[in-house]
Amino acid sequence: MFTLDAVTLRPLEPNDIESVYAWFADIETGIWGGWTPALEKPLSHHAFRPFFEQHMVQTKDDQVMLGIEFEKQLVGFLQLVMIDLRMRRAALGICIGEKHLRGQGIGRTALRLLLDYGFTVKGLERVYAEVFSFNQRSQKLMEHVGFQREGLLRQHDFHNGVRQDTYIFGILKPEFYQKYETIFKQDLSVN
Repeated sequence: MFTLDAVTLRPLEPNDIESVYAWFADIETGIWGGWTPALEKPLSHHAFRPFFEQHMVQTKDDQVMLGIEFEKQLVGFLQLVMIDLRMRRAALGICIGEKHLRGQGIGRTALRLLLDYGFTVKGLERVYAEVFSFNQRSQKLMEHVGFQREGLLRQHDFHNGVRQDTYIFGILKPEFYQKYETIFKQDLSVN
């Protein structure tokens, strides 16, 4: 568990399934998150359980999936995926599922914690994210945390049956530490 201000990152637990399922099933959250199960392929609670247990709860070498707590309540999740320790890079994703808490700095603090963990503990040197061109909120979040807009992938993904442009955002370890101090001790061995 890592905490900064009132935001804590912690491993997702099996009893978190109800909250996470509600976020995945929500159309508005899905639109901003890049998935729309309610529009494209409804996912029953029964079908969601194996997905949740396999991809969100189980630990894997190439991903870190964490719940975001605000004032001790689960409000979202974030992840480092496609972790490549040889190349020292990973992709990230974030979802603040509780709509009334969006835009209040929780995502910024959670990303700061995750990036510090990735750079300090995992030894990453680069973290990147793909953001739909229509998702202004995520673009602003990335820029506020210190990511650079590195490029545009034209008609890169399908979303709601339409090809969409996707921006690539990236941040390098030295860029992050020019802006933020680490909260981790150098000898911390958290996996």
